[in-house]
This record gives sequence, C-alpha cells and structure tokens, in this order.
Amino acid sequence: MVKQVTQSVECKLVPELYCSCINTTLAFYTTIFGFSIQYQRPEDNFAYLSLDGVDIMVEEITEGVSTWLTAEMNQPFGRGINFQWQVIDLDTLYERVQKLALHQIFLPLEQKSYRRNDGEITQRQFIAKDSDGYLFRFCSVV
Repeated sequence: MVKQVTQSVECKLVPELYCSCINTTLAFYTTIFGFSIQYQRPEDNFAYLSLDGVDIMVEEITEGVSTWLTAEMNQPFGRGINFQWQVIDLDTLYERVQKLALHQIFLPLEQKSYRRNDGEITQRQFIAKDSDGYLFRFCSVV
C-alpha cells in the first residue's frame, strides 16, 4: 500500500518582472518603495522581494541568457498592466515616493470608490512607475 502525502500549498501569485538593470531596480524597489530583499542570485541577476506580504521577483534581461520572453522588450515595460496591493502604511509610502521620486508618480494620492457586486468599496490609492515603467497601484481600504 502506498501512502499519499498531502502537502499544504499556499496559493499565491508571484509575478516575475524583467528589468533593464538589476542594480537600478533593487535600489529603486528597496529605497523608494520599501521592499525587502528576501534572497538574490547575483549570478542570474535575480532577486526575490517582499512588501507587506506581497512578493515579486525581478530579473535583469541579459543577452544570450535563456529567458521566457515572448517578444522583444521595449520600454516602458509592463504596458497594459498595473499591479495593485494593499499596504500597511500608505501615507508613509506616498511621502517617501514624493520625496525621493516625485517624477515617478503616475496618479497622485486619491480616494476612489468602486462598485463591487451590489456594494461599494472605497480605497485610498496612488500609482507610481518603477525605473522600467511598470505601474504599481498602492492602496488602503477606507
């Protein structure tokens, strides 16, 4: 008889974003957005980052290295997508982005309500561009 082992798998989406320069990206994400580096693979120009329970991976596009690109990458990267997540301290994050990268604010801090089924959700939010043009919508529910 074969015993089956059931593993608990945390359901989580972790996007991997290609970047033009890993050092620029890491400096931007840690200094401006406040991400923590969980681990790195410098030989692959790769890092795994976290902010308030949300994770992303970043990897430098390196010529001659096998990547999972489906087409040529042209800046701004991430056209047609924005990443939204709730952060613990929206005001402090917004102040830091204003102070250190004001030109990267795509949509200033606002309060917006969205219809959800028969109800409504209201959140405070702002959108900032990273160093490669990806859009991040940081929010907190009111």
